[in-house]
Amino acid sequence: MSDERRQLNYASEDDVIADVERLRRGHRKVGNWSLPQTCHHLAATLRPRMQPGPFPPDTPEQEARKPALQQVLATARLPGGIEAPPFAVPPPDLDDPAIDSFVETLTQFKNFPGPCAPHRVFGHMPDADMRRLNLIHCAHHLSNLVPTT
Repeated sequence: MSDERRQLNYASEDDVIADVERLRRGHRKVGNWSLPQTCHHLAATLRPRMQPGPFPPDTPEQEARKPALQQVLATARLPGGIEAPPFAVPPPDLDDPAIDSFVETLTQFKNFPGPCAPHRVFGHMPDADMRRLNLIHCAHHLSNLVPTT
């Protein structure tokens, strides 16, 4: 993690969208992914939260990760080194449509009545926690992009 990484703590989806629009006007990378790649990843991991149920019960592995989830929610920080699932690894050649798609997906999630589908790592959780976790995930990745305007 670079010392240049921003410290972010979004209070709402609107805060994330405002930051993405500011980054779109100019930014520099201090991480590995461009803004379109970051947006692709965030949209890809958010869409599954809006899938309809019914949902299977949590696995023993998800149950075992509940203390880690509580730590993430308490600190508003994701640990480093978590490998993205293959479906969420962005290709190298993305452009503005990936940004637009993320803003659209985040707006849909903001208005999504729930219930949220279980998280692939942490399983079932209250919708409020899922929404908070999403804001933390957005801050984790967007912190690697620093506005220049």
